[in-house]
Amino acid sequence: MTGMLGIESGYHATQECDTLLLLGADFAWTSFYPHRATILQVDNQATHLGRRHPVKLGVVGDIRTTLQKLLPRLPERQDDNFLQECLKLHQKSLHWLTEQEKPGHNGLIHPQYLVKLIDQMAADDAFLVGDSGTAMVWLLRHTTANGKRRTLASLIHGTMANAMPEALGIKNAFPHRQVIAICGDGGLSMLMGDLLTIVQEGLDIKIVILNNSALDFVEIEQKTEGLMNAFTDLHNPDWVKMAEAIGFKGLRVEHADQLPEAVAQWLAEPGPMLLDVKVNQYELVMPPTVTTGEVLHTALYSAKAILSGHGGEVVELIESNFLRR
Repeated sequence: MTGMLGIESGYHATQECDTLLLLGADFAWTSFYPHRATILQVDNQATHLGRRHPVKLGVVGDIRTTLQKLLPRLPERQDDNFLQECLKLHQKSLHWLTEQEKPGHNGLIHPQYLVKLIDQMAADDAFLVGDSGTAMVWLLRHTTANGKRRTLASLIHGTMANAMPEALGIKNAFPHRQVIAICGDGGLSMLMGDLLTIVQEGLDIKIVILNNSALDFVEIEQKTEGLMNAFTDLHNPDWVKMAEAIGFKGLRVEHADQLPEAVAQWLAEPGPMLLDVKVNQYELVMPPTVTTGEVLHTALYSAKAILSGHGGEVVELIESNFLRR
């Protein structure tokens, strides 16, 4: 993947290519298009051609049919230097992701570790949905695509609190498939009333809460703009007691050593179940490339935090993200 949610190898492949072919893609962020490449776009909607970024050639057509006509006209290339360069960088990027998928120091739970455990234990044909914000980043980066699974996030609209209602609809449409909702605590709290629907409709869905007591993605955006956190703190209820009051089981985990057994129990439970996981409050979403402006603004935030007596937060942020403790 490229873009804010992507990884370095995807960003490099698109930025350094000489020709970029967009097949049904309507990628919105112009800053992640290549600056020097020839861009070609194929779409069955004429209004989508060049809508996000200027293109050299726009073709209206069905993707499959267009490719079937195009492929016989393409000569085979023998020079694979760029391919090998990209593959090598991709392995480096995968190693970087793997390093993030480990338990933290003194039992700290990195959300990447939690999502990787879910990925390893979920069914081969599971539906996995994630709330907008950090939840969908970890979902897209740390789950395995195998041709059978399906993932869903609100990538176009960025709608908050999307995961649980998506899970309700998917489970109703596919009652025999495993459905897992990865929710932020801010997202789930916006639609707590829909928890009643789970019991009312007898829907066997699994909900996990990334409990960091914050609107985390908004908080990260504020820090990278050089701002102190404002109106992002959350005072969460006891999610397990709430689930039990509504009529289904809940489980809370605060230490990384407890997590593998808890995830296995959660997924094996017949009927709906909620897993409340206390994840690292200071986890950052690292973009595929870091700009000078982001570094300067984050340094400005750090200076403000130290001067206002919140130096401990800066230390926690550095240790948990850059020292991986």
